[in-house]
Amino acid sequence: MKTLIITGLSGAGKSKAIDILEDEGFFCVDNVPVHLVLTFIRLCRNGGSEFERLAIVADIRGSGTDHDVAEIFNRFADELPSDVEVLFLEADTQELVRRYQVSRRKHPLLDQANTLVGAIEMERGILKELRTRADYIIDTTSLAVKDLKKLILNMLTLEKENAEVGVKVSSFGFKYGMPISADFVFDVRFLPNPYYKADLRRLTGQDKAVQDYVMQFPQSKVYFEKILDLVKTTIPHYEEVNKQYVEIAFGCTGGRHRSVTFACLLSEALQKENIPVSLTHRDIDKDLR
Repeated sequence: MKTLIITGLSGAGKSKAIDILEDEGFFCVDNVPVHLVLTFIRLCRNGGSEFERLAIVADIRGSGTDHDVAEIFNRFADELPSDVEVLFLEADTQELVRRYQVSRRKHPLLDQANTLVGAIEMERGILKELRTRADYIIDTTSLAVKDLKKLILNMLTLEKENAEVGVKVSSFGFKYGMPISADFVFDVRFLPNPYYKADLRRLTGQDKAVQDYVMQFPQSKVYFEKILDLVKTTIPHYEEVNKQYVEIAFGCTGGRHRSVTFACLLSEALQKENIPVSLTHRDIDKDLR
C-alpha cells in the first residue's frame, strides 16, 4: 500500500493538499494523533484494506499537551518505516501570520507561546526533525492553490515513473524570495539582462528570442554546461541513497527572463537524457519591475 504522511506547519496548506490527494484516489484521513499513526498504518496494511493508496495528516493538533511534544515528533520521525513517504508543507512566518489574520483561526500552540509569531516558531522547532525525514518539501509562501495542485500532481507523476530520480526544475525571482526547499539554487543575475532590451522586455525566457539573447554570451554557455555536467554527475548518487526527487532552482532578479531561460534549457537537456522532469516558473507572471 502506497502510504504518504502529510505534515508541516499549521496554516501551510495541509487541508488543501489532502483534498488534492483525495481527488487522485488516495484514502485520506485528517488529524490522526501522531502517536496512533503507525498503529493505524499497520491496521490498514494488515487488515486486507481495499485501498491501494493512503494519505494521513499528522501534525501538531494531534500531539496532546501532557508530554514533551518535540520528543514525540522526533521519535515518530525515527520510527517511520522506510517505505512510508513524508510530504512536508511550510511557509515563511510573515505569510503564516497573514493567513491566520485573514482566517481569524487560532494557532494550536498560541496558548503556550502567547504570541502568534512565537507559536509559529515553536512549531518549527518541534517539527524540525520530521522535516529532515521528509521526502518532499513544498514551500507554499507564494503558491496559489492551483500551483500547489500542480506541484503535487508533478510529484505523483514522477513517482509513477519509478525508473530513476525525478528532477523538478524551477525558476524564481530573488526579489520575491528564495525557494527554501530547493536542493540546488543557481544564481544567474550576473548574466546580461534582457529586461534592458526594449524588444525583449515583455517577453519571457520561454521565448526563443530571449533564450538566444541570454545564451549568446560565452559566460552563459560555460555556466550552463557546468550546471548540466554537475546535475548529470550527481543524480546517480541520489539514486544510491534512495532519494527519488531533486529540486533545482534558477534565480534572477524578477524570475522572468534569465532564470526561465536556464530552467527551460536544463529541462530540455535532461529530457534528452531520459530523466523525468517537471518544470515550473514561480514568478514568470508577476508584474514587471
